[in-house]
Amino acid sequence: MKYTQRARLLALDVDGTLLTDELHISPATREAVRQVISQGVQVVLASARGPKALYSIIAELEITGLAICYTGALTCRLYPDQHTTAEVVNEQRMSLPSAHLVLSSALELGISIGWFTGELWYIPKWDQALHHESMITGVTPIVTTELIHFEEAPHKLQAIVGEPALLPQLHFLASLLPGDCEGQFSYETYLEIIHRGVDKAAALLTLGQQLGIAPSEMVAIGDMENDIAMLRMAALGIAMGNAPVNVQAEADWVTDTNNRDGVAAAIEILKANGWI
Repeated sequence: MKYTQRARLLALDVDGTLLTDELHISPATREAVRQVISQGVQVVLASARGPKALYSIIAELEITGLAICYTGALTCRLYPDQHTTAEVVNEQRMSLPSAHLVLSSALELGISIGWFTGELWYIPKWDQALHHESMITGVTPIVTTELIHFEEAPHKLQAIVGEPALLPQLHFLASLLPGDCEGQFSYETYLEIIHRGVDKAAALLTLGQQLGIAPSEMVAIGDMENDIAMLRMAALGIAMGNAPVNVQAEADWVTDTNNRDGVAAAIEILKANGWI
């Protein structure tokens, strides 16, 4: 394995990693993460979610924590009290013209689309796919017909299809993205659209420089395509047992699944080897 130093930062993906399929943090995983924090290791949530969708997780872990949101477009400090506004640490928004172009293309293709800026999530209309996403994250979007006229650039656009039959349209949208944008799949039916060059790895590198933590002192755990850059960059990249084969191939090792306390199992191995 490439990892030799003691870890000072642990980056955790959320959906499919920290959370079970039922969207819970298991008792074993909760306790393992709290032990890591108690030992002085900086735990950073790294997710495609926005800040509001992470408050409940921060509260359950009983921490004030740094979070990489929107697949790397926004890094902020979150507090367990969701009435306390998130503190922006770093950010990279999309260009406004490109965001409007992607929005128009998605609507023409019949794809559900969300516009995320800061802590707010806007949608042009409700549909089944967006309702499902709202149920998953616990966040209610703001419905507006004026998105095409918005003058505040988003951190991220999220394109979703509610059924496999629409996957060709989603991949076609990905092929239409302007040159200053890129799309990363956080799930088979979820395309996260952000400014080109934005990803979890770049956000972690910048945050590490600010904290005085080198990549050689970082461990990352994730399960999807938008985690690959982070798994490659960290000194030790760990894929979940439920991750697709191509994601597992990029990791230094594969832990158990998210439904079988994979994060807790990985932390136990890290502790046993003196890495945490």
